[in-house]
Order: sequence, then C-alpha cells, then structure tokens
Amino acid sequence: MVNLAIDIGNKKTKFGLFEGKKLLKFFDFLNEKLNEINFPEDLKGYKIHRCGISSVFPELNIEVQKKVKNFLKIEPILLNYKDCKIKMDIENPEKVGIDRILNCKGGSEIFGYPCIVVDIGTAITIDVVNKNKIFIGGFILPGPELWINSLKDTALIKEINKKKTKFIGKDTSSAINLGMEEGISGAIERIVEKLKERYKISKVILTGGWCDYFKKKLNFEKKVRKYLTLEGINIVISEND
Repeated sequence: MVNLAIDIGNKKTKFGLFEGKKLLKFFDFLNEKLNEINFPEDLKGYKIHRCGISSVFPELNIEVQKKVKNFLKIEPILLNYKDCKIKMDIENPEKVGIDRILNCKGGSEIFGYPCIVVDIGTAITIDVVNKNKIFIGGFILPGPELWINSLKDTALIKEINKKKTKFIGKDTSSAINLGMEEGISGAIERIVEKLKERYKISKVILTGGWCDYFKKKLNFEKKVRKYLTLEGINIVISEND
C-alpha cells in the first residue's frame, strides 16, 4: 500500500511517498514557488492509496489540495489533531502546530515512549511524550535563520555561513554564526537535560531541516530522523484507513 504524505511548512512544502513504513521518494518546493509545482511524472506509476496533508501555512492548503486532486485523482485529507489519535495534556490542542503533534506521534510509535522530540527548522520545537504516551507540551525557540536574520541589518551579512569555523569568531560574520551555533546548541542541551531529569526520559529524537547540521553539535545521545513529520503523517493515514 502506497501513501503520499505532504508537510506544508513555514518555508517549504515537503512530499514523502511511502510503501508501508518505507520512504520511497522525497521532494520539496519553496512555498513561494508552489504555483510552479510539477509533480514527478513517475508518481503516476504508483497506485497511491491515500494522501495526508499537514499544514502550518493555511493560505496554501486549498492550492496544494487542488494540485494533488488534479494530478493524482485522489482526495487528500487535511489532518487535524483529532486524526492523530494521541492523547494530549495541553491547553487548546486545536491551536498547537500539527507538525508538533505528528512529530510526537511518529517519535513515540517508531522509538517508543517516553521520548523527547527536537525539531530544528524555521522554529525549534522541543516536545515531550510521557511514560503514559501522552503529549504533555514543550518549548518553542527561534530557529537558525530567525536568529541570524535578527542581526542581519546590524551585521551587514547576506547569508548564514555554514562553513566550519574556529571556536572564536575573528570577524562580525563568523562571530554571529558561532553565536548562533553555540547559543542554539546550548539552549537545546539545557532544555533536554532538564526534561530528561524531570521526566526520566532517555530517548531523544532529532528532526527538521537543520538536524544534520546540529547533530554533531549536540552532546547527548539521540536518534536522527530527518523526515519524522512525514513519517507521522504516513502513520496517521495508515491508522485511519
């Protein structure tokens, strides 16, 4: 059985084609270029059973649903927190980003619970599933690009420098980038350390577009699952079949 999972994020819309639990194909588009979207033609060669959409960018929902329906001739499902079938001990669950809920669903189903899920993307979310498999909430921090962009006008730098640098910055650009790396790593490590101690959690799952960049900078044991949100979507639509 083949499913298509779609994650409409803040900057990009990501697509994952799954057969069972296996990710067969991944592709993405910048949201600003979504009107130019062209699905790979070979998608038509798969008998796609279901399509689920997670979105934190509501303005794009109708457009993405329309394109899926026209290209694949199936009706996509726009997921909400109730579809995820995970218990939540939080206020106003309908206002929590669906990506956070899907990360917790995917993380706890794949790796077991309790667990901590760290998603490093446009924003950084750190969420907890407790020993009773209940999503109990978490933390939200600005992501790397937000961190850098907040200083761009002052620093006069044009982009994030991902090149390896020495520990101490020798110019403004490297100082800001190192501040971002060490500041974000330190914040994540501090929060994760407290969560592990308070809730007796050993499992930490790292995901998001920046997870590969930060995985060696974070000094705690973790599982890296870059496409965890897509995996969560696939799990949910499979359960709801």
